[in-house]
Amino acid sequence: MKFLIEFNPPAEVKNAFEKDPDLQKKLGEAMERMKPLSAWFTLRRGFIVVETDSTEELAKMVAPFQQIFKVDPKISPAFSLEEFPKLVATLGEEAKKYGY
Repeated sequence: MKFLIEFNPPAEVKNAFEKDPDLQKKLGEAMERMKPLSAWFTLRRGFIVVETDSTEELAKMVAPFQQIFKVDPKISPAFSLEEFPKLVATLGEEAKKYGY
């Protein structure tokens, strides 16, 4: 299953990260281990899509952001454009069971 990991570190933590080559190296190593499907960064936020079927593996992927940026990342299921129609159809069928 795919997940979107979103994080928004406080300004002072982000600024400290930008000045600390050791933290930058640790994050780079963590990104290599997690092998994201894609990643986007703005000046303040990060968005990373990963794929895993294991909650333990997902926890390992999230831990570097918790430790380096001192945040609790937001984790959401993620679906490709090709998967989306099937998801919508499934949600519609499930909604019918509950009178919607």
